[in-house]
Amino acid sequence: MYKNQLNFAKNRMHLMLEGKVDAAELKAWSDDLLSKLKKLKPGFSVVSEILNCQPATEEVRQMLVETQKQVKELGLGNAVRIVSKNNYVTANQWQRSSRSVGYVAMEAETVDAANIILDEMDTKNK
Repeated sequence: MYKNQLNFAKNRMHLMLEGKVDAAELKAWSDDLLSKLKKLKPGFSVVSEILNCQPATEEVRQMLVETQKQVKELGLGNAVRIVSKNNYVTANQWQRSSRSVGYVAMEAETVDAANIILDEMDTKNK
């Protein structure tokens, strides 16, 4: 399951992925995500909520890398990933993938904590 929500006031995307994500679902999520991000201004920030997302197959991980690359090319500013100790394998996959395309996401344990981190980072960048 996935959800992508825009916050125009903060120039921010909140994305969420849950469960075992297969290639078809990742493609649908990626298409939705990229079309919505085009509505934000370059320098947008992203909260990635993957608390309940299971580790990806190699095929899905490669698709994720391509999506992360396109997000960066669209003008990604700051990123925070919501993770827990229970999903460190998934968190490591995402961090390794994002690092391979040129960015590292900060980590938080809750949506509120992620938004506080981004608010502070976005304020410093203005």
